[in-house]
Amino acid sequence: MNKTVDDILEILQENELIQSTRVVNYDETPSGRLEAKLRSQLPKDHTLQIWIHIEPESLDYAYQLFTSAPLLRWDNSPHYGNLPNAPHHFHDENSNVSDSPLTDNIKRDLKIVLKEIAKWMEAQDET
Repeated sequence: MNKTVDDILEILQENELIQSTRVVNYDETPSGRLEAKLRSQLPKDHTLQIWIHIEPESLDYAYQLFTSAPLLRWDNSPHYGNLPNAPHHFHDENSNVSDSPLTDNIKRDLKIVLKEIAKWMEAQDET
């Protein structure tokens, strides 16, 4: 498998929230194109889906926490050019869009996403 996907799998495997992970889609070409979708099971029927599309000159990503409906999502689709860190942005459980600290560094970004999910899940337990 591609080093990027191996890095993602390693980070997920080491995270205490992740119960299991499977690769749903994987397509890599000799020209450097990669598209992968992974899904991880978390407590309380939550699923984290990670989608990456890498071309030699670009990276598109989406990290989404969901149950039967989307809850939290980070992506870099160029829909919100007015945000300070555009195209990176975050959708909360109420569909509000805000700036995102993600930067296209998949290893760093995934760790941020997992920390934010842990904080969000902890806050849900308190209510």
